[in-house]
Amino acid sequence: MRNAFVKALHDFVTPDVMLITGDLGFGVLDDFAKKHPKNFLNAGVAEQNMTGIAAGMAMAGKKVFTYSIANFNTLRALEQIRNDIAYHELNVTVVSVGGGLAYGSLGISHHATEDIAILRAIPQMTVLAPGDTREAYELTRKIISENLGPVYLRIGRAGEATLHSEESISRLEICKPLALVQSKSRKMALLSVGGMLEVAKNVSDRLLTDLNLESSVYSFHTVKPIDKKVVLDIVRNYERVCTLEEHSIIGGFSSAVVECLIGEQGIDTGRISSFALPSEFTSRVGDQNYLRDHYGISTEKIVNSIKKWIH
Repeated sequence: MRNAFVKALHDFVTPDVMLITGDLGFGVLDDFAKKHPKNFLNAGVAEQNMTGIAAGMAMAGKKVFTYSIANFNTLRALEQIRNDIAYHELNVTVVSVGGGLAYGSLGISHHATEDIAILRAIPQMTVLAPGDTREAYELTRKIISENLGPVYLRIGRAGEATLHSEESISRLEICKPLALVQSKSRKMALLSVGGMLEVAKNVSDRLLTDLNLESSVYSFHTVKPIDKKVVLDIVRNYERVCTLEEHSIIGGFSSAVVECLIGEQGIDTGRISSFALPSEFTSRVGDQNYLRDHYGISTEKIVNSIKKWIH
């Protein structure tokens, strides 16, 4: 996804666009820096300063992207994001690379498993988590072309799939979930956020192969503001709804979905299941796929859980 993000910057850069890195991403950002030196700044390993610089540039009319590993330019610079950027409704996008467990082998200091909960709690903040490379590209394009104010853009590290066709990605709108698989059956809907979209698609394929069970797959690339109407339509019209996220069970995507249901009549929340990470620090070390499997959010573990419900 980070390559798709940088490609969108290349394709749609204007004199007002600024990319600031916290001394990271050289292999990915080098070409952009060479071709657009006036649009690029390395702030060094100083994420709080980087965020303050971004706020100042945005006050001067720039559209600014800050770029770093997921929890460095979020948690380390949280006060600056809240007070300097969000409070003033500035056009600054905090781009976090490797959301979730993408940097799994580096341990909990590099895991970003609470970021969505924290960032979506900040007023004025739009929270975006593209599900594939095409979503990452199109969301970046829209950030550049529109005045969205403060944005959190959570992208994967590298190697994510391209899942959408040109036809399906053409329907992408910020704040509107995007159907990747639209089934006529109303048995099951899989609601995914971020890089879990590929897992959701694989789960859907396996359910069809193993159980002849058709399911719809939705990419909720916009976690905030979430489309409450679509959430309610899905929950009311499908027999079973599953949320999939590579984030803590507390405050993330599943929490946002359940918040949509508060005060609504006739909703059976027992038909909703969440696949997410427990609220704990892991002492296990391994790559992203290993940790996903350990915590029950791999394709195999999710399919096995659904099979138990059905049988």
